[in-house]
Amino acid sequence: MKLRKFMAGTLAATMVLGSSMMVFAADDNTGSATGTGTSVGHVDKEVLKVTLPTGTDSTFNYWVDPERVIDEAGTLADSTAVSKNDDGVYFKQSDNTYASSSNDVEFEGKNSVAVDVSVVAEVTTTDKDITLVADDDALEAAKTPALLMKLTVGDDTKVITSEGAKAKAKLDGVPGNFEIKADNGNYVYSAKTGATGWKKTALKLSGKTNKVEIPSDMTAPSIKLTWTIEKHAESYLSSTTMTATNNSVTLSLPDDVTISKVEVTQADGSGAIALTDQYTVNGTTLTVPASNITAWIGLETPYTKMVLTFSDSTSEIVTFQ
Repeated sequence: MKLRKFMAGTLAATMVLGSSMMVFAADDNTGSATGTGTSVGHVDKEVLKVTLPTGTDSTFNYWVDPERVIDEAGTLADSTAVSKNDDGVYFKQSDNTYASSSNDVEFEGKNSVAVDVSVVAEVTTTDKDITLVADDDALEAAKTPALLMKLTVGDDTKVITSEGAKAKAKLDGVPGNFEIKADNGNYVYSAKTGATGWKKTALKLSGKTNKVEIPSDMTAPSIKLTWTIEKHAESYLSSTTMTATNNSVTLSLPDDVTISKVEVTQADGSGAIALTDQYTVNGTTLTVPASNITAWIGLETPYTKMVLTFSDSTSEIVTFQ
């Protein structure tokens, strides 16, 4: 009997001890850890940088000589020797010679994506200024002093009228010249050291005058050039200018895009007038009657711009010259 009680007590003790050991084992195998996440963040790979021209203060100064006085004298008024040219306009060159076109002013891309280099020519005139004309025919027909001045950016050449002009060139990006680098805890997208093969374009003015007598007090227009750099955007239009003789543009519209509105405005964008039947679209060609262009430009306050708005909410401007 005593043996049975001892065995029972031993068994009970074993069960309690076993139960305690199971509880302790569970506590020893439990743990946790927290991983802290760090976002690398966005790295902007659109670099629009372009090295702009400097030291251009006198590059676009010019002399215009309808009477070809420089031809006869062989010098400017300050006795600077000049070789004559047939165009009667003189820009000083970097080698101190003179020509009817200015020196090229260069833009060099440092860009990863394509950009547009746009140059706007603004004209300041007085009542005594020589008249700016729109083409060679007008220059040849002029009986009074006239000046044909052109703005060229890359392969884009525009005639500068009293309303000014705008020309632009595309500079392709060179993404292979860039790399991602760690910089002070961040990532940056920057040009590789010693990168080459950047794209370039150039700006210049060129002029031509007729051969007539000129009043002694006649002056020449002042031309201000302003350049801007923007991400390249494909145009829907083959040209952004129209004249009475070149009065149409070719449209390149995506399949789901149409013209939603056409307006003419004054040079500053004011006085908008909606057009209905004052233009035609035949296939991909948009045409404005020459008589309309002549009439709009000839108003006391000229209407020199046509604003085309498309169904995708984009808009483009055609300038009448």
